[in-house]
Amino acid sequence: MANANHGSDGYADGNRLTRRQWLALGGSAAMAGLAGCGGSNPNDPNVTMSSNPSNTDGGDGAAVTTEINMRAPVSWQPSQANVNPFTDTKNTEFWMDYMWSESLVYPNSEGTPIYWLADDISLKAGGCEVHIKLNEDYTWWDGTPVTAKDVRTTNLLYDYKDYMGPDQTDDSWEVVDKYTVKNVLAGPANPSLKKSTYYSVIAKHDYFKSWLEKYKDAGGDSAIKKVTKNLQEDTITLQDLKDKGLGCGMWKPAQLSPTMASHTKYKDHPRADWTNLETFNWRLISEKQKAIQALNTGKLDIGDKTITQAQSNDRVEVFNRFGTSSIVKLAMNWNNEHLARRPVRRAIAYLLDHDELVKVLKTTQGLNYKSRDTVNGLSSKQADKWLGKSFQNDLISYGRKSKSEKAKKVLQDAGYSKNGGVWVGPDGSKVNNLTYLTPPWNIYETIGKYVSPKLDKFGFKNKLIIPSSSGFWQRWTETHDFDMVNWYSNTSHPGNAFTTASVGGIGKYDEIAAALESSDDCKVNRTTPELAQPRSKKLNHPIRPKYPKKVGTMGSGGAKQTFYPIKWNNIMTQTQSADEVKKFSKKFAWYMNWQVPHIGFYDETRAYWGNTSKFNFPTNKADNHPQGEATKSEHLTNAIEFLMKGHISAKTK
Repeated sequence: MANANHGSDGYADGNRLTRRQWLALGGSAAMAGLAGCGGSNPNDPNVTMSSNPSNTDGGDGAAVTTEINMRAPVSWQPSQANVNPFTDTKNTEFWMDYMWSESLVYPNSEGTPIYWLADDISLKAGGCEVHIKLNEDYTWWDGTPVTAKDVRTTNLLYDYKDYMGPDQTDDSWEVVDKYTVKNVLAGPANPSLKKSTYYSVIAKHDYFKSWLEKYKDAGGDSAIKKVTKNLQEDTITLQDLKDKGLGCGMWKPAQLSPTMASHTKYKDHPRADWTNLETFNWRLISEKQKAIQALNTGKLDIGDKTITQAQSNDRVEVFNRFGTSSIVKLAMNWNNEHLARRPVRRAIAYLLDHDELVKVLKTTQGLNYKSRDTVNGLSSKQADKWLGKSFQNDLISYGRKSKSEKAKKVLQDAGYSKNGGVWVGPDGSKVNNLTYLTPPWNIYETIGKYVSPKLDKFGFKNKLIIPSSSGFWQRWTETHDFDMVNWYSNTSHPGNAFTTASVGGIGKYDEIAAALESSDDCKVNRTTPELAQPRSKKLNHPIRPKYPKKVGTMGSGGAKQTFYPIKWNNIMTQTQSADEVKKFSKKFAWYMNWQVPHIGFYDETRAYWGNTSKFNFPTNKADNHPQGEATKSEHLTNAIEFLMKGHISAKTK
């Protein structure tokens, strides 16, 4: 779900991330992809709420409607859908899974776990055991309860599919009782980070247990691979999901057509009485202009795209807007000889005008993004939490406004000169033919079309490349065939922001580090891993460079310290101490600030619009149900989850 937000204007492709990619990119959801302002300050332009709170009911009578319409911004045919959770070739978007099925938890925009199937998650034995207590009120669509067996079977099947079996993984799954499952880890996990990672949808044990038996009976790797191939080729249609009771979400498919996927409420869902809606119509509209037409003609009741058009439409209003933990950024590939030089990266940081960029984005997106004045790898909210104001004040400030003269001086001091409008390095090599990659999604295209000419005019000659979605993913995650790229960092927790397992974090380093052996005493692993080479394979980052001890030092003089990204990230993701997370967050943030491996443009904002004259939508206030106050954190998530988890109701007459 979180990643769907990065379609921005939302015309995401049909390419689905694998579970492995999903975990690596999100770290916590996706996913945990997420953290923000919380919507608590009505004076903050980045957290603008409806002036007419929509969760105030209009009366105690009958609902004005029992039906709601929402757009699905994808080219997709329900009749052709394969919803087998274990295939990597699904023809549905990954976020659709959460409509028909449930996960244990889901992270909100602050990285805080929203409890769905799980009633409670607690870490014990020094952080090496995760005890997950299920909500006993959830049932599959055939009326049988969702139990610990379902959770264990789901995870064992993933272990076979992804790792050739549970004995090849570092953790194990045990059923404690009917509604409690235990995940035993090889080492301790940081509680605030770990609790949000259980967001894979749960599969039904009774249906998939035969596959588990096939895996157990398979002898050798080739036999296991054959079972995996058969499992992935197994087709489960939406009709199967309904007829065989394989779903457990609030909305069941009812009537499916090329233009509409209608759903009826599953009345035994534990949240069914939170909403008076009975029918959900998912209008399949992939084209932007048709979506705008549907909005203008009153065919849509809620949405999170076409914000600009919604703001000028008298039928709907923006009812919720809040900051997230994601930073949209420009990442640089150090395999380019110029971008490998810190002065060049710093020059770009000084050159970019963040205030101007967010003004451009407001005209196209209708959102007030919060521009950034420095580089530290964290969103503003998370930086305040983990770094503190005093530390941030000591960092190098690159400025929200363009400082072109400072950019020129940085380059000249590094031996660069300008020749024919192009900067030339100390060895005579020109800064030209830079490949600037951006996803083919509206907001990223807007950023690229703004930044590329600015770099070009300054003397960094570049070509903006906007491939197909599949082409982007191949270049971004596999070949790394780019010099610069627009993407984002998930900073819901420092362990995500500075992950060493993804170029969406600080870099992909783990692939060249020797695997760390688990300890039997459940202690934080503080060893320094052995490296196969001194630089990363992907972006050519140095793994253990020296950098100044004194925060704010511009040059490379003075006392030095060694950067240990893998070791420090291991500690942050394992320690039970928040103070220790802060300690290493400062080391990472100062390195990012000094080294500038990427430049954050702005903190992301999410916004949702709807017909507030007919419906009650979640704002920063609690909902009108007994669990309203406890579930207010769920208002900081995605529009589809508002609907799927009972946070939207029709007003009453």
